[in-house]
Amino acid sequence: MHSVSSQTETFSDVMDRINKLKDELKELQDSLGKKAFIPENISNDTKMKALTGFTIKRFSCIYSFLNDEEDLQTGKFCKRPVDLFFLFLVKLRTGISNEFLSVLFEISDSKVSRYFTFVTTVLYEKLKLLHIFPSKSKVVESMPRQFYSKNRDCRVIVGCTEFPIQKPNSPAEQQMTFSFYKNINILKGMIGIMPSGTISFISPSYCGSNIG
Repeated sequence: MHSVSSQTETFSDVMDRINKLKDELKELQDSLGKKAFIPENISNDTKMKALTGFTIKRFSCIYSFLNDEEDLQTGKFCKRPVDLFFLFLVKLRTGISNEFLSVLFEISDSKVSRYFTFVTTVLYEKLKLLHIFPSKSKVVESMPRQFYSKNRDCRVIVGCTEFPIQKPNSPAEQQMTFSFYKNINILKGMIGIMPSGTISFISPSYCGSNIG
């Protein structure tokens, strides 16, 4: 029969076990963190450009420039503000379904929809305050010489562009956004392009039953 003293751990032994468990927990968290679909885990510019259209450095610069972290925190979501912005760009760049994004970001597809809508609203409220048209001197400075010779008063070229979207759940919205010649659902928007090729503005999206 063992004595009581032989069965009792010292305080030092208990602390050693606790510290060992903490180290194991940290290793596990680090391991899981490296596998998470977050900007920090995108290893090179090729992958980041495929997902967002930006290099890793440009992604960070744009996020910092927009200064949206505080605004994105108002949504009180379970993801970090930078992850919300990352999700927004991945959706915008690739057009993949909410269901697929829900697998990548390990959230429900309904949360993907809410996050994307929320970030869109935040960015719209901030970007609409920017002055979209540069001065005429700046336009002329960057205008190709061949274009300038016959179009020296041109400030912006306005055209229409289309954005593929996920098929809406509502039959009415499906009908409104369906493009018969492309056989997909789309939204349209007016886009302004400076003579130099720089996009100066994109209007709010719109749709109609007569989408071609």
